[in-house]
Amino acid sequence: MRSCNEKSGLLTLCFSLWLLTGCSAQEIAEWNQKISDSGHQVSHTMNGGMQKREQREYDVVIPVDIDTAAARLRRYYGFEDVNAKIRALRQSGKESDQWAATAIAEESRGWEWEVTPGSYYKMGADMGKRNPPAHIVIELEKNGSGTHMYITYSASYSDTLTPEFVQEIFKTANDVAAGKRR
Repeated sequence: MRSCNEKSGLLTLCFSLWLLTGCSAQEIAEWNQKISDSGHQVSHTMNGGMQKREQREYDVVIPVDIDTAAARLRRYYGFEDVNAKIRALRQSGKESDQWAATAIAEESRGWEWEVTPGSYYKMGADMGKRNPPAHIVIELEKNGSGTHMYITYSASYSDTLTPEFVQEIFKTANDVAAGKRR
């Protein structure tokens, strides 16, 4: 009877000989390609279609007063001046408010807020639960009695960058600002 070490050594030797004699370089290359392709597919599936971050832009003039459009967009998307909220909490002097301010600062990365009432608004926020999240920025400029709206949407996942998906985002923002959607 042979020992376990002898059996494993013999098995290794047989396998090595089989590989050396039975496989051409072409077959080994084909196996390697199949393994590589499988690895790429697994990686793509694990990343959920993630790719380099891309940006889409849209602009339109809407026949709505700038402050009205801004109020509608702010309400619909939940935009807020997070920096003002953090400042107020930090100035309160309460330790619990300091903790709350720190938590809000951590949670609100990606929020943008810049306002000059009556003439300019810039509101932005991360969207979705993916990592990294998509991001939307809506800028409004007074344009006579109407408003010029600029939208910038950026994302890293192919399914959120399709023309249909992006057009729906732009249409929704346009409809909200114009009062067609609440």
